This record gives sequence, C-alpha cells and structure tokens, in this order.
Amino acid sequence: MDLNKISVTIIVKNAQNTLLKCLDSLKEFDEIILLDNESDDETLNIAQNFRKKFPNLHIYKSKFIGFGPLKNLALSYTKNDWVLSIDADEILEKECIEELKKLDLKQNNILALPRKNLYQEKWIKACGWWPDFVCRVFNKTHTCFNQNLVHESLKIFQNTEEIYLKHGLKHYAFNNIAHLIEKMQYYSTLWAKQNLHKKSSICKANLRAIWTFIRNYFFKKGFIYGYKGFIISTCNALGTFFKYMKLYELQYAKPKNCALIITTYNQKERLALVLDSIKHLNLMPDEVIIADDGSKNDTADLIKKYQKNFPCELKHVWQEDLGFRAAKSRNNAIKASRCEYIILIDGDMILEKDFIKDHLKFSQKGLILQGSRTILNESESKKILEKQDFKLAFNKKGFKNRKNNLLANLIYKFSKIDKRVFRKTKLVKGSKTCNMSFYKQDFEAIEGFNENFIGWGREDSEFVARFLFNNGIFKRVKFNALAYHIYHQENDKNMLQDNHEIYLNTIKNQKATWRS
Repeated sequence: MDLNKISVTIIVKNAQNTLLKCLDSLKEFDEIILLDNESDDETLNIAQNFRKKFPNLHIYKSKFIGFGPLKNLALSYTKNDWVLSIDADEILEKECIEELKKLDLKQNNILALPRKNLYQEKWIKACGWWPDFVCRVFNKTHTCFNQNLVHESLKIFQNTEEIYLKHGLKHYAFNNIAHLIEKMQYYSTLWAKQNLHKKSSICKANLRAIWTFIRNYFFKKGFIYGYKGFIISTCNALGTFFKYMKLYELQYAKPKNCALIITTYNQKERLALVLDSIKHLNLMPDEVIIADDGSKNDTADLIKKYQKNFPCELKHVWQEDLGFRAAKSRNNAIKASRCEYIILIDGDMILEKDFIKDHLKFSQKGLILQGSRTILNESESKKILEKQDFKLAFNKKGFKNRKNNLLANLIYKFSKIDKRVFRKTKLVKGSKTCNMSFYKQDFEAIEGFNENFIGWGREDSEFVARFLFNNGIFKRVKFNALAYHIYHQENDKNMLQDNHEIYLNTIKNQKATWRS
C-alpha cells in the first residue's frame, strides 16, 4: 500500500515526553493531523518545531468533547480516505510500516495492530495487557469511531473484514504508580458518565474489583512481573472499583434544582388552572417557565398577573405564531432555564400536590422519566373550567389516580426500556411530553427536541428514541407524579405522516442528534 495515500490522526494532550518519538515514527506518511486537547505543557511547541521540517503536519485545537467525537473530528480534517489513528504515547514500529507497504487493501478492510504496552519502559506481557490488538487503519468511507466518551472504537459492520498484522505499536502506557493512578481516576470518571444506563451498587463495585485483581494477577500471570505486576493488577482493580462507585454516586445523586416547563397556546383559562395547582404543591420547583407557541396578548397579561405573587420564579418564553412548533417552543424554554433538572407538562395538566417531589424522587442521570396521567372526561373538564377550581380534578376516583408507593416502585423498577427495544418495535408506546422529566445535560447531549417537526405528532417519540440511542434509558412511574389532563378535542393530525417519516429516519439511522 502506498503510504502517500494514508493520513495519520493523533489526539494529544500534555504528551511532551512521547510526542516527538511518535511523530518521528510517522515521517513516511503523506499527512499528519494533530488535534490538541488544551495542552498546557510543551506539547504544542514540540509539534510546531516538528512542522518546520515536516510541513505536512497540520495542527488543530479542540476542547474535550469525548475521545470518540475527538477522533471523528480529527478524521474530518484528513484529505485521504485511508487513515491511521494513533495516540501520542504510541510509536509505530518500522516493521509495521514495511508490512503496510506490502498490503493490497479493500475498502471494507480494517487493520488490527498488535500493541506492546510498557510500564517504566518494560514490555508487560501479562495482566491482560497482551495480546492487545487495536483497530487503527481503516477507510473513512467505510467506517468511523463511535461516540463514546472513553474506550472508543471503530464501528464494525457485517461486511467489515479485519486483518491482523504481525507488527504494530509500542505503547508508553504508564511511567510509574502516580501515572497509573492519575489515568485510573480520569478514565473511571469518564466511564461512569458514559454508562449511566448500567446498574451499579456497592456490592457490585467490590465484587468486580476483587475479581479483576484475581484475574489479572493470577489467571493472567501478573505475578511473573514481580511488584510491577502487583501494582498493575491492584490499580486495575481499583479502577474497576471506582468506576462502579462513581457510577453509583451519579445515579443516586438527586438534582439540586429543577424547572417546570409548561407548553401553552391560546388556552389562558386552562393555564390559570395549572398555575393555581402549582401554587398548592408540597414541594415547589425552583422556576416555572411558560413555553408559549405564539399565544395572543391575553396569555401574556395572565402570566404578568400571576408573576406578582407567584411562590417561585415565573418566566414567559414566547415565540412567533408560525404554526404548531411545540418542539422549538420547548427548546427555547429549556435553554432559558438555569436548573439542572427539567420537568415537562402541557398547559392543561392539573398537578397533584406531590408532583414535583415524586419526579425528583425517581430522577436519575441518563434517564427519561414518564409520569402518570389521568384523563378527565368532557363533563368533568367543563365543570372545572366553569368554576375555575383546579381542586375539582381530585374528585375523580379510580385505581389509576391513587397514590401507591409500593406499586410505583415496582413499575419503575421493571419498566426499563433501552435502545434494544427497537429490535422488536418501531415505537416506544406511552412516551408523552405532557408529563416527563430528565436532566438538562442529557437534553443538551442530544440537542433537545427536533425542530424539524411542524404540526402535531411524533416529536416526543423521536426525542425519546434519540435519547435511547445516546445510551439513555426510559422508565415509567405510575401511582406517583400524578397529573390530571383537562379534556379537549384531538389536535389536527394533517402533519402526522410527514412527522412519522422524520421519526422513522431517526430509527433507521439510530441518530442521537437531529441537526444535519
């Protein structure tokens, strides 16, 4: 293979001790793309001095956005279809270069290179460090990296053919114990943030840590390398322990503040009932934001009236009336929020007194929580609207709208849905933004609601689908987080088919974000 047809990408941060060795091993290649991740040592100076002699080195900068996204960003700067991805603490062996020259590759080939992992510059062939094949040479028209924050990898397809080389990389993995611990802390934090969809517990953290040590030190022969094998096995075990404990803390930490987002459009009488019910909540949200899809001035006047003595901050976020644009309206309101947790309701949902308390009780990072909805019939709704008394909604008696903590916890535990659901169905039933909550950072990770939706239908389902494709989970809470839906005629569904096509496209491509 002609090395002039291969671009090299390097992600780098504070690699002053190994970068020059890395770059020297790559001189025969046509192009080197170096993407610096906010280095504050001599890394950039080393790269700039190297570029004086090797002008085909191109230097770019980016903040940390995750290792997978960073590698794909570097990939976007390359001019060749064939790419070698290498880390700044790795050296490409001369024998590997000669092996590459002899290959005749097809577009769907991915080359797996053997990697020699060094501790204090000694090659460790135990502790799970050998054999260590890493997929690093590929055609970017065939594949790219996944979006993982850490432990990123190339996407493998059915027609992908992996070729294992005899020669590969020398990896200056760790300099000493401090270096091991520093990386262990950094990567365990990223792993916890990335794996919020997994289960964790104190028992699980301890058992997995113990097994990791036994496996690496005894079964994978770490004891052969004396104290180095013991240190590596111990740090690997600690890394396992801390990643599961950090995950445990993230999952069970409760939000410090929350915002209640209410969508509305020219329904001030219903909105007034909702606002009255909020004033009687046992636990108040930190702010209430009205997401207004273009209502007339009478709605604004109503909100100003309530703002005078409302028990928490009440904001009005209005957009021009250009048709049904609930997705954009919600995005506007959530962006205006200063809170870390978001609860969504519609402007015709009367809230039971523990509504906010229940949502926060079941909240979890990486989770969409679907609350309970009791639909009031036409006559019940008419009476409530005539008397403008939200408390009449609570007169409705039935099994569904009775608080039951035992059943709520059981349904929450066993209602888990993740992206695997789309292997069996194309629609997550019961996903409705009229009573839904999530962390704002999870909303931002998928760029919020898809603003391509115009008219009623599927914008909530599509949002949930992208949330799941971003490794999120969906759970229901019945018999808690209760809200009463004031009756109204069904919305115009003339855009449902077009919206359904947008939704199906998301399912087909398994996209986490909606912007092109």
